[in-house]
Amino acid sequence: MNCGGTILNFTLTGKKVGIIDLTNGELSTRGTVASRKKETLAASRLMGIHVRENLGISDGNILLNEINKNKIITVIRKYRPEIIFAPYPFDRHPDHIHAGNLIKDCIFYSGLKKIITGKFKEYRPKRVFFYKSASDMPVSFIIDVSKTFAKKLELLKCYSTQFYDPKSKEPETFISSKLFDKEIETRARYFGFKIGVEFGEPYYSYEPLNIAPDTMFEI
Repeated sequence: MNCGGTILNFTLTGKKVGIIDLTNGELSTRGTVASRKKETLAASRLMGIHVRENLGISDGNILLNEINKNKIITVIRKYRPEIIFAPYPFDRHPDHIHAGNLIKDCIFYSGLKKIITGKFKEYRPKRVFFYKSASDMPVSFIIDVSKTFAKKLELLKCYSTQFYDPKSKEPETFISSKLFDKEIETRARYFGFKIGVEFGEPYYSYEPLNIAPDTMFEI
């Protein structure tokens, strides 16, 4: 939801993209673990991603402990991504806060040679960028997703138990409301307007970004 347009930008231009789910969402008010798996498979196919893996961390228990650290460090070293996108660690949902902090810490630890993870050697991604969830965050840059936004909306429909569905008999949640359904487009238009395009997705970087002089006037 928060970086779907960006993922589609990458896959449509031939970039290799993977998604690592931390939990099975077993505490979710709507849907089941089984329905989540079906929705995840459908969304993965539509995005055209190359990898989707679930670490099986307990939902509601994304803590900075040795077991969870080892799982995330191992998967970083296994796939060796150049860039990682993670939730900004300030949000209404505690899991998003814990996930953002845990991932940020593990990206650093993944580069330490003395942390042993079997056959997977030390590796540290070049960058980690944080995406916005419900709460506000500082914005370092905004990616133009105008060309992929319509497909992003199709993508969200794959998660039919989670988002707005007027026919659903399940309890309404923060993200299943009609108001939130409208907010998805409103947010994208708001951030798109800031960079002079139709739709945009914002990101934050704790580290400064190096902009090459010959591309400065393209920004």
